[in-house]
Amino acid sequence: MGSIRAALCDDDPTWLAQAQHILHDFASTRGLHVELVTCADGQSLLCTCEVPPDVLFCDIELADDESGIDLVRSVSQAWPYCQIVYVTNFLRYAPDVYTTEHLWFVTKERFEEQLPEVMGKLARKMDDGTRFLVLHTTAREVMRIPCLEVACMERRGRETLVTMADGSTTAVRERLPELMEQVPRHMFAQCHGSFVVSLGHVCLLQAGEISLINGGVVPVSRRYMRHVRDAYLEWVDDHAV
Repeated sequence: MGSIRAALCDDDPTWLAQAQHILHDFASTRGLHVELVTCADGQSLLCTCEVPPDVLFCDIELADDESGIDLVRSVSQAWPYCQIVYVTNFLRYAPDVYTTEHLWFVTKERFEEQLPEVMGKLARKMDDGTRFLVLHTTAREVMRIPCLEVACMERRGRETLVTMADGSTTAVRERLPELMEQVPRHMFAQCHGSFVVSLGHVCLLQAGEISLINGGVVPVSRRYMRHVRDAYLEWVDDHAV
């Protein structure tokens, strides 16, 4: 991660200046280039950022009773690959932020202390988001798709069905071992002789099957159960806030 685009949204100009200094100091000691935008409210944020930031550091109580949590919902729709870090003075909001996808929740007094861990996790997320699969379809087309959008893969006869997050499928010529060579190993796990699952799309793992967020169900054979469970627990631990 040689450079990142970051945004700070907070209605306190003193804190904005302090956080900006902390971020630039962190970046300078690690040879990281940070392109930083600071805003006091959601409208300014969405209008100022011509290019979606990689990460948004957002307060929860903004001016004029604006909710940072509501702002994050809008940001997540407009910029689906922007990672969210909540930065607040109030621990009481901790349960509320879990209604939104976010990378981290930190109090302002511990922002500088926890920033290295936050940025390390951001780097892993950004790496995941830039990985692509190059597929040769049975219709003799070449496709390039984000690994994050793949829910599972199934070998069926002489073709492999790649199922996306929205439930759509594409038949490709690559076998599962060839596809596994392209994807980040910490994101995917083989769960059956004919199936590979994306760990980020799992909502329930139980004996015999995996339930996916998109409503699909993938079988788990006894041979692969321990491997899948260990891989999933490691993924959950790495992505926990």
